Amino acid sequence: MSKLPSRWAWKHGAYYYRPRQHERAAFDNKSWFRLGESYTEALRAFADRMDIQTGDKLEELIDRYTVEVLPTLSYSAQNNYRQSLRRLRPTMGSNPVAVIVPRLVYQYMDEVQRRKSMHLANQDLKVLNRVLDFAVRWGVIDRHPIKGLVKAYGKRDGLRKGRDRYVEDWELAAWQTVATRQQRAFAAIILLTGIRKSDCLRLMENHVGENTLTVQVAKTGNSIDFVLTDALRAAIAEARSCKPKLSLYLLPNRRGRCYVNEDGLTQTWDGRWRATMDKALEATDLEHAFTQHDLRAKVGSDAENDARAQELLDHTSVAVTRQHYRRKRQAIKPVK
Repeated sequence: MSKLPSRWAWKHGAYYYRPRQHERAAFDNKSWFRLGESYTEALRAFADRMDIQTGDKLEELIDRYTVEVLPTLSYSAQNNYRQSLRRLRPTMGSNPVAVIVPRLVYQYMDEVQRRKSMHLANQDLKVLNRVLDFAVRWGVIDRHPIKGLVKAYGKRDGLRKGRDRYVEDWELAAWQTVATRQQRAFAAIILLTGIRKSDCLRLMENHVGENTLTVQVAKTGNSIDFVLTDALRAAIAEARSCKPKLSLYLLPNRRGRCYVNEDGLTQTWDGRWRATMDKALEATDLEHAFTQHDLRAKVGSDAENDARAQELLDHTSVAVTRQHYRRKRQAIKPVK
């Protein structure tokens, strides 16, 4: 053929295309892209690649996800996801969705790991997967291009080990000697049920039935019913008896309102928790602080088995329970 299309070339028995710099993502980031041996094959390959070039960009999907999906998540999830989307958009956003391949994602993760941390790189991978899940749902692409093909950083890569603080019974008892009555009631309810901090602070009088306590789980939108055992009844009674003001909430603040604000934050409650913990470290034998989340992990650790821990903590996967909430060291029985 005497005249080839612009930027085409014939060499080594095949047709090649020399992509412009802004086109290279659609041509596997190559400066010379092999189209095919026959002219017909080359035209077809070139047309397919140019379709990719004019397809939906990742930044357009990120914008749609931000508007339609992000507001449906919990406040803390929104904050975490928004930070990831802000990192993903300027770096990968100009790429057509069809060229988001494992190699490109690994390059991005390595860069985030180098500049930030492995945890943030893993978080960004999680968010990117969710955006691409919705790309499939919205009909932008036919299949998820990286699902199951890109692995998050793990311990073998040098990922810092997750929190493994286990609160011993004596440590809890030491803290209780300086805690307020309301804090002790709060801890008692969590240690009996394993519910999350914000769900506990949102408990209201109408959640307490004749035989059950109904907990609304903000993270999932589900509700859980707990049998009112004698111990749980006593914890609820203690919460009621130490209310600073008449309130519909079981654990209200001094104004009778919920400690959880409209944004899902519990700053006042958390500040008082830290003050009590500092006092416990100074005035008791307690040597290491523990968080409110560590109480939930203690419930998972003290449960008789993984299944019971999963049930109490309302996890969809027992693997999550086992990895993050079964913190108590278990002695292994020898063969004989």
